[in-house]
Amino acid sequence: MSRLLNERVLVLFVLLLAALALYASSFLGSYSDVGSAHSPVFFPRIILTIWIGLTLIALVQAVTDAAEAPPISGLWRLLLLVAAVLIYTNLVTRVGFFLTSAVFSTVCLPVFGVRHPLVVIAYALAVPGALVLLFNHTLGMPLPVSPFTHYF
Repeated sequence: MSRLLNERVLVLFVLLLAALALYASSFLGSYSDVGSAHSPVFFPRIILTIWIGLTLIALVQAVTDAAEAPPISGLWRLLLLVAAVLIYTNLVTRVGFFLTSAVFSTVCLPVFGVRHPLVVIAYALAVPGALVLLFNHTLGMPLPVSPFTHYF
C-alpha cells in the first residue's frame, strides 16, 4: 500500500490530472477552421500529449517499482507549493510577469532546499529578468507587464 501512497506517486498523479484537464480544455475554445497546423492549440496539444505520455510512463514505473518508497515527508511543503502556484497564476496577468515570478521564485526555492540568500535573490531576479528581456524586448512577444512600468 505504501507504493501507492508516497510523494512521488501523488505528485505524478496530480501532474497527470493537470495535463488531462488542460488537454480537455483545449477542445472547449472556438477557433476559426484554418487547418490543424494553424490552430492556436496545435502546438500546446502536442506538448500536452508528450506530457501525458511521459507522466503515464513515470507513474507506472513509480507504482511498479519493487522498492518500498518512503511516505510523504512534507505535506506542508506540497500545500505551500500548490498555494504559491495558484496565487502566481492568478496574479501574473494583473501584476506582471517579472514581479510575480520574482516573488514566486523567492517562495519556492527555499521550499525545494535552496536556502542561501544570495542564490535565491540572484535566481529570483536573473531568470525572470532574462525572460522579460528575451520575450518583451528582443523577440517582441510580450509577457504580461506590470501596471507600474512597461519595462517589466
